[in-house]
Amino acid sequence: MRDTDQTQERWRKAELHAHCNLDPKDSRLCSYSAEEVIMEAARLGYEVLAITCHDLDVWTTDLSEYAANLGITLIPGMELVIEGRWHTLVYNFRTGAENLDTFEKVRARSRPDTLVVAPHPYFPSRKCLWSRLERDIEVFDAVEISGFYTRRLDFNRRARRIAKVHSMPLVGNGDVHQLWQLGRTFTWIYSTPGIGPVLNGVKRGRVRVESAALSFREVVRWWATAFWRRTYPCRTAPGSRGECFLPGSASKGRESEIAG
Repeated sequence: MRDTDQTQERWRKAELHAHCNLDPKDSRLCSYSAEEVIMEAARLGYEVLAITCHDLDVWTTDLSEYAANLGITLIPGMELVIEGRWHTLVYNFRTGAENLDTFEKVRARSRPDTLVVAPHPYFPSRKCLWSRLERDIEVFDAVEISGFYTRRLDFNRRARRIAKVHSMPLVGNGDVHQLWQLGRTFTWIYSTPGIGPVLNGVKRGRVRVESAALSFREVVRWWATAFWRRTYPCRTAPGSRGECFLPGSASKGRESEIAG
């Protein structure tokens, strides 16, 4: 554990949108395990982390204790694919995705200690919320500022405007699929430690976003790595380290240096 006082109310560095190699949808893109993303987050000074795989909450007591030993509050969460399409981040619902597959079900199961965030709502994808965000605005507690943007191309602008119109807090997330994305865009949350206090801090708007635009080279690097991993997918198994099959080899090998 870190030497600093872990019990006081103060600003805590948080990543609330990260994936790992257990993700049912994006496992091909993620070469690292849940433990590895926790370890890297701890190295970078994070104190709050949510691993939000698609339609799968990977939170366990053992994983939470592993994170706590590194000074991190691990938040239960997942990125739902609602009605087979709309991506929505939910936290601490403690139920399966099949019970949260419509906005009505999410609304019905929301509690004071849960949180619902609109991820990358206006990015150019049919899976993003777009008009559904305002249509179902009462379902959401906060709006995401995604770290996947450049100085010239930023699909977060409309998200900022909508959050302001509806007096909703903004949270900055990396939407991490590659470990180097950690530390670029994230949220500071003013709270005491613990799942409930952290989520309550977001709901109360006790947050501030810290963000750095990606360079053109980093965007190209991300897409090149994504293409590589979709072609030569990473091995995924609970508790295992992510490993990739390399082209021209019949045996498994370590991940290519293209991933950095």
